[in-house]
Amino acid sequence: MFHKLRLKLTLVNASLMLLLFALLIGGAYGLSQVDANAREEHIGERIIADIRAGRLQEVPLPPVFLPGGEGPPPKGRFFAPPPPPNSRIFFVKVSTAGEILFQSNGQPFSQAQLAALVENVFNAKENKGMLAWGDGDYFYQKEPPKDGEAGILLFHDLSQAKHMQRTVMTALLVVGVICALLSFGASFFLANRAMLPIKNAWQQQKDFLSDVSHELRTPLAIIQTNLEIVRQKPCVTVAEQDKWLENIQTECVSMAKMVDSLLFLARSDAQQQQLIKQRFALHGLVIQVVASFQAMALAKGVTLSAEAEEAIVGYGDEMQIRQAITILLDNALRHTSSGGRVDVSLTRSGKRAVITVADSGEGIEAAYLEKIFDRFYQVDKARSNGGSAGLGLAIAKCISESHGGGIDVSSVVGNGATFTLWLPLEAAIRCNEKK
Repeated sequence: MFHKLRLKLTLVNASLMLLLFALLIGGAYGLSQVDANAREEHIGERIIADIRAGRLQEVPLPPVFLPGGEGPPPKGRFFAPPPPPNSRIFFVKVSTAGEILFQSNGQPFSQAQLAALVENVFNAKENKGMLAWGDGDYFYQKEPPKDGEAGILLFHDLSQAKHMQRTVMTALLVVGVICALLSFGASFFLANRAMLPIKNAWQQQKDFLSDVSHELRTPLAIIQTNLEIVRQKPCVTVAEQDKWLENIQTECVSMAKMVDSLLFLARSDAQQQQLIKQRFALHGLVIQVVASFQAMALAKGVTLSAEAEEAIVGYGDEMQIRQAITILLDNALRHTSSGGRVDVSLTRSGKRAVITVADSGEGIEAAYLEKIFDRFYQVDKARSNGGSAGLGLAIAKCISESHGGGIDVSSVVGNGATFTLWLPLEAAIRCNEKK
């Protein structure tokens, strides 16, 4: 699937680049032709006007000095040579019947060839245009005889210009072939780069489905097993089946939490998670969350303390921020053994509120620190009882980032772990929202 998609992207990109290059060459060629025709027409009109006005009797030719001697030749030592065979411009005056009355210097044809050329142009419907004659390409303009004056046929040899144009076009085509090869290589490279996020998203989806299937398989198996036990004793009272029913209820609650967590993350990924932002007492929220865990900490033999530097007013979705703090505190208590301690603190750092949850548990190895915020990732699944199947920290990170904040962790194996959740205060958040 990815090979076909990569090939398709490569061909589409290469085709677009070749099309643009072809349009560039075609446009340049067309504009040069239009410009050249306009220029030749303008030159021809000026020459014909000069001939009519008597200012031009002959096509001027550069003087050629006699050989011998140094420096400028003395007066009278130069002469006008015969017309060169490749003169670019010449004209012919014709009668009303198309007979040649005068021919200028520079025409490269024999009298028979010239007569045939004049007859061809004289009888042409257009007064100007291109004509291939002999070995050359000529741009002609004619002014028919009028008011008793002879007609004028002006010819401009464009063979050299056409040759240069063909040379330029050949060079452009060669460059085009090279560009085609380079564009194909560049398109293949860009297609590979474009495929990376697609591959990653596809792999993440596969991993996600695999993880969900794995996480749901265990509670479903437990529910099914306990139901089979209950059904094997249909005559037993509900009270006597309480153990098995309680197991079923526990797994159902666990699955419901997992589904809620997955829905939360899915809505966040789709940017459909609505935030109800308002001002609230952040320090009071931290104290309340810690107080709700005091019974759990006491039952486990863990010392739980909370400290707020000052009365800090937060701005955001209070329920979601409560959820993030709850996740961090629950995670710390579950990984702190009896006799340990968990310390929660709230401080202000510039325009940010910083919440730290530090425990004295077993800590986390450095290799796992960058992965623990990934969905379904658990350092030790054997010790995940009561957790959120590896979704809690992912949700806490999502909440912090949706509020313009972030979350970090530091840990030393054997010396516990410290999670730091920071949130921008009201002024900073509102500034970001305006941007």
